[in-house]
Amino acid sequence: MATINDVAREAGVSKTTVSYVISRNPRIPADTAERVHKAMRKLGYTVNHTARALSTAKTMTFGLLVNADENMSLSLTRGAYLCELSNFARQQGYDLLLMSNPNGVQAIRDLASARKIDGLIIMDINREDPRVKAAVESKVPTVLLGIPADSMGLDQVDTDFERAAREVVDLFAKQGHREVALVHTPESPVDEGSNYAVRFRTSVMAEAAVRGITLHVPPVEDWDLDPTQKLRAVLARFPQVTGVIIDDDNTVISTSQVLMELGIDVPRDLSVAVVVPEVLRAGMCIPYTSIDIDLPAVAEETIETLCRRIAKPNAPSVTRLVSQPLTDQGSVRAL
Repeated sequence: MATINDVAREAGVSKTTVSYVISRNPRIPADTAERVHKAMRKLGYTVNHTARALSTAKTMTFGLLVNADENMSLSLTRGAYLCELSNFARQQGYDLLLMSNPNGVQAIRDLASARKIDGLIIMDINREDPRVKAAVESKVPTVLLGIPADSMGLDQVDTDFERAAREVVDLFAKQGHREVALVHTPESPVDEGSNYAVRFRTSVMAEAAVRGITLHVPPVEDWDLDPTQKLRAVLARFPQVTGVIIDDDNTVISTSQVLMELGIDVPRDLSVAVVVPEVLRAGMCIPYTSIDIDLPAVAEETIETLCRRIAKPNAPSVTRLVSQPLTDQGSVRAL
C-alpha cells in the first residue's frame, strides 16, 4: 500500500507539499497540485481519513442538511443531487453526512457544538428559511444549495432558474404562442415555498408578461395533486392553451402517458417544454424540448465553494448561478 512518502517521491516534492495538496492549501501552485494528484492516481494512494483527522484536528466530513418535511415525497432530483454531492466531496477527501432532522435549526446547533463536521451544505432552501440564521450563528462554514430571500452573508450556489425561465418563454414567443400554461413544483404558502419553484414561477410570469404571452397558472389547490393528475387538471382548466411548460419532475415523467391517454399529439395538438435534470431526460428518453439542469456541475460548484470557504473563512461571500442549455427536440411548434 502506497504511503504519503511514496507519493512525495513520485511527484518530486516534499511530504509537506503532498499534505498541503490533500488539504487543498491555496498556496500550492496548480501545476504542483496536479503533479501530486497524478502521482496519487498512479500509485493508488488513498487518504487515511482517520489519521488525517487526528493530525489536522479536522473531521474530514461535510454535513448535508435536507428538509425533513419534504422526505415523504419522491424527488428524483434530490436523489441525484445526493449522489453527485457525495461523489465530489469524496474527490476532495471528505465524507458526506446526510441529516434529515425535522428540526433543522436544532440539527445545526447540535452539529456545531459536537464539532462533527468541517463544513455544512443546506439543501431544500425555502425563501424564508430559519436554518440560514442558525448556520450563521453556528459559525460552521456553510454553503446554501439554493437562494433564500436573505442569505445573511452565506455563500449560495444554484441553477440559474431566472435565465431558464427567460429562454423557455422566449422559445414559445418566437414560435407564435400566446396562451401557455405552467405546471410547476408545489410551493408551501407558509414559508413562501422552495426557492427554486418560486423563482422559476415568478420569472416565467414576468417574462411572459414582457413577451405578450398570457400565462395560466393553476390555483393553489391544484399544486399538490398527484403527478398524473396535474397535467390533466391544467388542460381541463385552460383548454385554450397551445402549450405547457412543466418544471415538476414527477409530472414530467408521467406526461407522455397522460397525453397518450387523452389522445393529444405533441406538437400537433399541444406544444410541450420541460425543465428537468439532464441525466433524467437522457436516461428516461423524455422526448420534449428542455432546459437541461446539469446536476453534476451544480454539485461540483457547491463542494468547491465550500472547500474555498474553509480555506479562506474571511473571504467575501459569493453567489454562483450555473446556467443550463436548452435542448430543442421539436416539441414546441410554430403557429
